[in-house]
Amino acid sequence: MHLKWQQKDFNEDIDFILFHQKDGTPEWWQKRLFNAYPELNYKYAKSVSEPERFDYITSQMKFMAQKRQPTVENSIKIFKDSWNALVAKKLNAAYSQAFDNDCTDILNDMTANVGLNPICPRDVEHHSFDIYHYFETKWAISTALHEITHFVWFYFWQKHFKDNPQDYDYPHLKWLLSEIVVETIIRNSDIDDLSEQPKYIAYSYFYDMTINDELIFDTMKRMYLKRKDIYDFMERAYTWIQDKEPELRAKIAEAEK
Repeated sequence: MHLKWQQKDFNEDIDFILFHQKDGTPEWWQKRLFNAYPELNYKYAKSVSEPERFDYITSQMKFMAQKRQPTVENSIKIFKDSWNALVAKKLNAAYSQAFDNDCTDILNDMTANVGLNPICPRDVEHHSFDIYHYFETKWAISTALHEITHFVWFYFWQKHFKDNPQDYDYPHLKWLLSEIVVETIIRNSDIDDLSEQPKYIAYSYFYDMTINDELIFDTMKRMYLKRKDIYDFMERAYTWIQDKEPELRAKIAEAEK
């Protein structure tokens, strides 16, 4: 397993930024950009049409890109050096333990794209993900581990189920399951020892969410620790989320208002 650190192309960066500023997007998502950039006027952006909002945000982010270029370049160097010193040599062993399979020769083409977006999207097909340049180094590393866990999960998921990789992205159920199990796998495996983990590895609203009067992460932890192997956990977790999908999605919709 190998991870390369590089700068995110601005045009690709702004595309992902605007994706979360579309009409109808929950404020839970929209406000993350404005919290990261106080210079942006949220009330104004909400008051205009979607095309006007996009033009406003794009012009402001172009200015930010120029202003913060030295910071982005410095962040890339710091993140890369810290990753290589603290994590890189331990990555294969930790993920092999967590996924009950040898991970030595898989995913040698992963890329961390450091840019302006405070939301960090991933591209499962191309094994790349975004990192916000203003992250503390420890959070950049923990975010990278979060995204790598998604990649390894879907690598072995595909190997086992041989299904359509298009189902691994939002808003499909397999994507949703992966957002839940990442917390479970990291916290309960050797991956947790690679770096200091934040309070929330997954979306914050998952942590007090219950199904059948049990916290969903307690349910997932029990399944993971009692697994015969990673494929057994995948099958049982997927059966669980298929059964609980309507209730789970209703609670997520309420949390994201």
